[in-house]
Amino acid sequence: MDIKAKDAYRVQFTQGIEQSAIQVLMTFYQPLVYASGILVYLTLIAEAKNLHTLESHSRLLTLTNLESDVFDRACAKLEEYMLLRVYMKEGENRNTYIYVVQPPLQAIDFVSSKVYMNHYTKAVGQKQAELSVSGILSGNIDVDHYRDITRKIKHMPDERMDYDIDFVTVKPRNDLFVNDDTIGFDFEKFISTTSSLVFPVELRTQENLYLIGKLATIHGLSVERMRILVSKCCNLEDGEFDKDKLIVLAGKCEPDDIKVKDPYDLSPVSFLQSKQGGASVAFMDRKILEKLGMEMHFSNPVINVLIEHILKINDNRLNPQFVYKVAAEWARDGVRNKEEALAETQKESKTKVKVNKKDIGMPEYLRNQKKGIYQETNKAKSETIERIKKKQNNE
Repeated sequence: MDIKAKDAYRVQFTQGIEQSAIQVLMTFYQPLVYASGILVYLTLIAEAKNLHTLESHSRLLTLTNLESDVFDRACAKLEEYMLLRVYMKEGENRNTYIYVVQPPLQAIDFVSSKVYMNHYTKAVGQKQAELSVSGILSGNIDVDHYRDITRKIKHMPDERMDYDIDFVTVKPRNDLFVNDDTIGFDFEKFISTTSSLVFPVELRTQENLYLIGKLATIHGLSVERMRILVSKCCNLEDGEFDKDKLIVLAGKCEPDDIKVKDPYDLSPVSFLQSKQGGASVAFMDRKILEKLGMEMHFSNPVINVLIEHILKINDNRLNPQFVYKVAAEWARDGVRNKEEALAETQKESKTKVKVNKKDIGMPEYLRNQKKGIYQETNKAKSETIERIKKKQNNE
């Protein structure tokens, strides 16, 4: 990796690290990843727990007191022994890295691995390797007959503590959904620009953030618009987030003007709106688009190609059952991107609209009229006519 100090990073470590893991780390892994690797590993774990926003690598280099090339080599060692996975996203001004910290193997698993033990024995020698194995697998050491002679640690003089520390208010870590390419929402900008007074920290759960990102992607709403909608759905007194209200509010918004190079990259609402001459998308049509995106997990280009295909073969109508029938076929065929969706439209359609036509026979009197035969009608009797006239006069 060519890491620069200005490059941003975040750390993910979902598990805690127990004493046994630290024991294995320091005894078995340290000779393999070196002291610099252990330093970087433990620092990243601390950052995963304490850091909740994107920061630059200058922070990591300062905390570890390592040069960027030494830091890079330490990461390479951690990656080699599967203690670290690294993801990178290129940007115009800086790159962004996601460090996913992996827990060390348990002692018995490490010792059982021929590859790891061969590397370890080569690093420390046969005698030290045997000593480590017997010691770490033998259980706790009995100290009942020993005297505690631990020296007391002197506190720092007051003058050594006479300096100011700037504390930075940080927000809780959120899942950026780096693996979900169906979401086109800038979570980093949303989190960094949204006050906790608007969207409280405890409400920024993965479920809520996923809903926000999906709705913004489908309806074509900007970060600024979503911030306003989210603020209307937060109950600060009860600490609750009204997801149903957010869905309704997003469904009433006109899409923001978001520039894209490819029309298929538009939000489905914007794309459908363009197909109907700029007219607002009806409520039921929006619900169809929401289902395709949120329940069937299609990306915007796939949804747009699907909608365009349906309109073409179904007389410009979006019949929900027909749309879902075609969508289900595409899902079973594994359609995941625009190219696969366009290829799907070229296949011989398996889902043509079937109209049940009934052959209704022509009435006999119409067939006769068509032949020029007219049935004679019986004239009303004079008594009947007089009775009707009297009744009309009395009324």
